[in-house]
Amino acid sequence: MAASPLMARIETLDLSLGTLGDEGAEALLTSPAVKKLKRLDLRHHYMSDAVIKRFATLGPNVDLSEAQGEDDEDRYVSVGE
Repeated sequence: MAASPLMARIETLDLSLGTLGDEGAEALLTSPAVKKLKRLDLRHHYMSDAVIKRFATLGPNVDLSEAQGEDDEDRYVSVGE
């Protein structure tokens, strides 16, 4: 997703309620398009404090609430089909 050409065209990205961890978060952080988003929803995530701090520098329109810790073994989506 981070390398997708669509990233340059969207204003809002909602990856909330999933299992986003440091590996996926790092991919997003390398995308210049992420810095241009008007809103980024990452609620309910499994990122480390260090990565959370890096996202927090992107501005007030990044939702980093509901951190679930970094445990790779017990990840679950908050909402599923």
